[in-house]
Amino acid sequence: MTFSFQATTFVRSGHEQDQGNWSFKTTAELASIKALYPELSHWGGAALGHAWFDFSQDVFEVNWVDWMLDKRDDVFLDYCCWRQTRGVWKNG
Repeated sequence: MTFSFQATTFVRSGHEQDQGNWSFKTTAELASIKALYPELSHWGGAALGHAWFDFSQDVFEVNWVDWMLDKRDDVFLDYCCWRQTRGVWKNG
């Protein structure tokens, strides 16, 4: 059985495909993230951006993990799975 990542973990139902109102730079970064994580290819930019922002803050305590935009790291998918199955991230 394959795990299905749900965009509604990060956006309200009905907004899974919304692109969001991102800057040109952030939109390009989200395209890079989407290419690295095909498991999330069905998510719109809003869900992906909110997930990456939350991941950045919860795990690394920064606004945006820009140093992870050029290579895949499954810790991001682990975080998305955790949030979907367990709820709010509890660091520490």
